[in-house]
Amino acid sequence: MLYEKERGIVLNACRQMVNDKLTVGSWGNISLRTHDNSIVITPSGTNYLKSTIDDMVVTDINGDIIEGNLKPSSEKLMHYEIYKNRNDVNAIVHTHSIYSSVLSVVDDNIPAITEDIAMLLGNNIKVSEYAITGSIELAKNVVKGLGKNNAAIMKNHGAVSVGNDMERSIVASEVLEKSAKIYIYSKIMGKINTIPDNDINKLRSISEDYLNQWKKWK
Repeated sequence: MLYEKERGIVLNACRQMVNDKLTVGSWGNISLRTHDNSIVITPSGTNYLKSTIDDMVVTDINGDIIEGNLKPSSEKLMHYEIYKNRNDVNAIVHTHSIYSSVLSVVDDNIPAITEDIAMLLGNNIKVSEYAITGSIELAKNVVKGLGKNNAAIMKNHGAVSVGNDMERSIVASEVLEKSAKIYIYSKIMGKINTIPDNDINKLRSISEDYLNQWKKWK
């Protein structure tokens, strides 16, 4: 079996995504870029809690199947397009989480309202333009919406988070959903304060120290 370790990483991330209630059913998808630029990606339309590492699909970055018996995710073009445009990204998590999806419907960006947004996600998390699921148009819109950030909201769809490893991508998904919830409640209360722009870059550099220290506890 090719990329057994990487398949296990993707499968465990899928289970965490479901357990954290970042998606329901077979919606949402996850991928991991290998050291030689192959892609391990979730199959289309499967139960993540019943899936095995054999179900994960290995493709090249253009979508040709290298190993696997199932069809790769219907959102595979989005994954490939992100990898082609972001050399710093090695893992992608696409969720259908509730609060992020609310913002996808009302088309509302999330500014840097908390330090963990600035540290892990970036500044002004954008809602990408709508395009039908699985299309190259959607893929390109998401790349544009991401920019240099580590998360974006997909209009009338869900959310996507990225990182240079799976752990960062999963954490980014969790922080995005928490931040969407905080933002919605803050708007209900009628007042939103944002972090000054000149502090955002400082916070990003601090986050790398935190994450490197965190990894030492594995």
